[in-house]
Amino acid sequence: MTITAKSENMRGFQEVSQQVPHLRAKWPKAFPAKSDEIRPLASGIKQTVMEAFGWTPAYTRAVLKGWKLRAAYCQAVLRHKKRINLDGSISDEEVDDEARRLARARLDKLTANRAKGAEQTQVSAVMDITAEPPIPAPAPAAIVDVAAKLESEPAPPVDAPKSGKLIVAGSAAMAAALKRRLANGPVTTEVMTTVAAPAARGKRDRHAVH
Repeated sequence: MTITAKSENMRGFQEVSQQVPHLRAKWPKAFPAKSDEIRPLASGIKQTVMEAFGWTPAYTRAVLKGWKLRAAYCQAVLRHKKRINLDGSISDEEVDDEARRLARARLDKLTANRAKGAEQTQVSAVMDITAEPPIPAPAPAAIVDVAAKLESEPAPPVDAPKSGKLIVAGSAAMAAALKRRLANGPVTTEVMTTVAAPAARGKRDRHAVH
């Protein structure tokens, strides 16, 4: 088969669903819509179809083969002994054993494909149900080290509150106040000495320098 014939053959298989309505409109009894009305087609119809639509031989062969590979057509080959013409009339051509063998093999393949597809669907459904949730990614090592260091370090000591009281030494009243404060709890004291008051105005220090 040449490159052109191969491309036409591939195009015919791809466009079977598009061409079947045209075949049905021209020959409704040969290409019926109901599955139970399908009959095996006579082998000499290819030339008529090709001339009617102006298709290439490879394209026509592929479109007709696509119709014959359907499950309903294969079942018709197994049920009926005679083939029909495009107008629906019974031809003199009988369905032979080789055609029945090919039809049975095609049906077995279609059944196996359906079973395989159903099995894959069930497996996918089970995998979706039993799938474990994703494990979160671990934190970077630097963040973990810092967090561990913060947890291991002791809390800094809390300084005792300061009273802010100012106690001046040199007074009996102030000494008593200090004792009362000490009795109530620890305090922070600032001790200052008393300084003699300056002399009254008008009096001069005899040691002053004139």
